[in-house]
Amino acid sequence: MATENYSLRLDPERRDKLQKIAKRQDRDMAYIIRKAIDEYIEQHEHDAE
Repeated sequence: MATENYSLRLDPERRDKLQKIAKRQDRDMAYIIRKAIDEYIEQHEHDAE
């Protein structure tokens, strides 16, 4: 599967919260962000169909 890079801007509060979650789960930030996107897609992929 080919991947693409994206840039993401986060305010310090969100970044800090994500970093704490990533550290607790022994994961990197990219993994946490991908999982959040996966959950969002799962919840909304059938909206307005």
